[in-house]
Amino acid sequence: MTKILAIIGARLNSSRLAGKHLLPLACDAAGNTLPIIGHILRRLKTCSTISSIELATTADEFNQPLINWAQENQLTCVPFEGDVNDLMGRLDRIIQRQQPDYIVYICGDCPLIDPNFIDHALLALKASDKDTITLKEGIISLHEGIGFYTRSGWNRLMAVSDCVMSREHVGYGDKLRPVLTKLYIDDSGNYGKITHRISVDTHADYRFMVEVYRRWYVNNPTETVVSLEWVQEELLKDSALFAINAHVQQKAANKNYAKASIYCHLGPQIGLGHFKRSELIANALQEHLSLGVNIHAYSEAGQRLDSSSKVVWHEDEQALLSALTEDQNPLVLLDFHPNFIDLESFANRLAGLAKHGAKRIGIDKMAPLLDELDWLFIPSFNSPTHHPKISAGWRNYLFSTIPQATKQAQILVLTGGSDALGYGRELPTILDSIGTDWPILWIQGPLAPAPQLTPNSAIVVQQNPDNLKEIIAQSEIILSCYGLSLFESIYGKAATLLLPPQHLCDEAELFALNQERCCLVSDSLEEAKMMLQQLLTEPEQRRSLQNQATRVFESHQGIQALIDDIHHLLGAVN
Repeated sequence: MTKILAIIGARLNSSRLAGKHLLPLACDAAGNTLPIIGHILRRLKTCSTISSIELATTADEFNQPLINWAQENQLTCVPFEGDVNDLMGRLDRIIQRQQPDYIVYICGDCPLIDPNFIDHALLALKASDKDTITLKEGIISLHEGIGFYTRSGWNRLMAVSDCVMSREHVGYGDKLRPVLTKLYIDDSGNYGKITHRISVDTHADYRFMVEVYRRWYVNNPTETVVSLEWVQEELLKDSALFAINAHVQQKAANKNYAKASIYCHLGPQIGLGHFKRSELIANALQEHLSLGVNIHAYSEAGQRLDSSSKVVWHEDEQALLSALTEDQNPLVLLDFHPNFIDLESFANRLAGLAKHGAKRIGIDKMAPLLDELDWLFIPSFNSPTHHPKISAGWRNYLFSTIPQATKQAQILVLTGGSDALGYGRELPTILDSIGTDWPILWIQGPLAPAPQLTPNSAIVVQQNPDNLKEIIAQSEIILSCYGLSLFESIYGKAATLLLPPQHLCDEAELFALNQERCCLVSDSLEEAKMMLQQLLTEPEQRRSLQNQATRVFESHQGIQALIDDIHHLLGAVN
C-alpha cells in the first residue's frame, strides 16, 4: 500500500511573530478555539490521499507548548534534538523513521492550504516517474507553503542541502544545484486572479487571517473549512481586506536581514504610551523592512505586560543602560520621556553606539539628546525646534488605523493607560453632575486604578477593552488626557475635549494646538465640565471640531513616514 506522509514544520521562535502557530484563529464544530496549526491539521485531515500526519519541531524549551498541543490533539510529534535551525535535518529524521513513498511538506504558518490542490498534486506525482511537482510555466497561484517529493527525490534533495541556507529552507538546495526531476502540472482551479500573501509571518498577516476566518464563519457552518476560492473572491471585491497585509515584505531565503533594538519605559507616572508606541514601531519594522526587532523595556513599578512583540524586561534603568551599552545592532531607537531618565548616562551610551556605526533614532521628546542622535522623529504637529535632523508634523502621528463607524450619542472618557494625572478621583463626580442622558463610558487603562464612582453613578467602566479602536470610532464626544489617545480621538473624527494636561506638555504646545481648532483645550476640570455641556447642546460645534479633525489629518502618513525615514537613513549607510 502506498504511504503518503504529511509533515507540518513549525517552531514558536519566529523572528517576526513569535508563537504564531498557537495564536487563536476560530472555533471548531464543538465551539473550541483552534490555533493556526489546528486549522492546518484540520485541513490536512480532509485530504483523501494522505496516510499519516506528523509535526516536526525542536526539543528546546521554547517549543514545549507546541509539543504539548500536539500530544493533546493526537498529532504525532518526536521533537528534534539537533540544530534548531536545521529544518531539513528535522524533516529527514522523520522521513527516515517513517519510510514513506511520498512526502508532503507543509509550512506551519499557512492556514489556507487547499486540500483539493494537495490531492490533485499527489495524484499527479504518483502517476509519474518524477521527483517533485511544480506548476506549469506562466501559472500564477495563491498556493503557499507546500512541497511534494518522492522519497528518492527527497534523498537527492538532502544530498545537495549542504550549506546553511539549504538546511534552513526546504528545496533551496535544488535551486543552488538542481538535481530533482520535475512534473509540471496545471493548478486544481483558477487561483491566479490575484496575488496575495496567505501565510502568517507578521502581525498584519495574522490580522488578515483573523478577518478571513471571521467572515467565512459568519455565513458558513463551523465544521466547514475556509474555501481558498472564496478568499480569492473576497480579495478581489474588497480592497480593505487586501490592504491589511499587502505591505508585508516576504523574506528572501538567501538574504541576511539586519536587526533593530527599541528601548522604552512605562509605569504609573510615565504611562503606557512609550511602550505601546514601541510595539507599533516594532511591528512596522518587521513588516515593511523585514527587520528582526527586540524591545528593551523597564517599568518604574516593576509591571510586565503581555506582548506579541519580543520584549526583554529590565529591572531598572541601570540594567537597561547596560543592555544599550552592549547592543551591536545597526539600528537603535529610543522612546523615553526625558523627565524620567538620566540624560547624561543615555548620551554617553549613544556616543558609544556611534563607534560601531549604529544608526540612532529618537522618538518624540528626545530632543535633549539630539547631538547624540542621527535622527529625531516626532509623532506630533509640534516640534520644539527646527533642525535638519528632526521630522515633525501631523503626518507623523503613530497609531494604528481607526475603523470607520457610525457615530453614536456617547461620551467616551480616556484617561490613559495608568491615569497618571489622577482624573479618576474627581472627574466621575463632575460628569455625573451634568445630568445628561447620553451614556458615559469610562476606559480604565491596564495600569490605572478604578475611577471613584458614587453609588448611583451612571458611568459605565470598561477595563482595557480589546475593541477600543472601534469604541473611539463610534463615540460622538471624547474626553481625553494628553497623549496618543487624544490624537487617536481627533483622527477618529470625534468632538474631542482635552482634559487639563498639567505637566504633560508646555504652554507653547497647548497654544499651538488651540490654534488648530481641532479639539477643545481646558485649563481645569470645571472648565472641562462647561465645555462638555456646550458640546452636548451645540451640535454645530461638534460638527466644526469634526471637520477640523479631518483637515489636520488629511496628509497623515503615520508609520509609513517613519519607515520611509528609517529606510533612507539605513540606505545612507549602504
